[in-house]
Amino acid sequence: MFEFLIDNILLVFIVLASGGMLIWPAVAKKTQGPSLDNDQAIEYINKKNAFIVDVRTPKDFKRGSIAGSHNIPFEDFEKRMTEVPKDRPVLVVDTVSTFSAKAATLLRNQGYKDVFILAEGIKGWVDAKLPFTR
Repeated sequence: MFEFLIDNILLVFIVLASGGMLIWPAVAKKTQGPSLDNDQAIEYINKKNAFIVDVRTPKDFKRGSIAGSHNIPFEDFEKRMTEVPKDRPVLVVDTVSTFSAKAATLLRNQGYKDVFILAEGIKGWVDAKLPFTR
């Protein structure tokens, strides 16, 4: 058995890498927490009065944002997260989801219950031609 593994190290590596790539989406979803697609986000905004936190830079936020969102740049987020109400669902958005996942984790660690990230971020929102202020 050991000889087979040594003789076929490239094959073993490919199998392990493929397995890791199959497992990664489940691991990523668990670490970044729940996300909402555009339709689900609209429902949370309209029916559950979700508080939208945009963690992009002020410069990017001024270029355009989801209507009604509040800009708390990620670099200031830990100091300013108390500006986010605990009694409403929270939707955290970013250009894609890099910083929004980190911000959502910070909120959950501080006791916020209903915290979600926008699955495809602002980019997906704009691509779907959804309401966006400029």
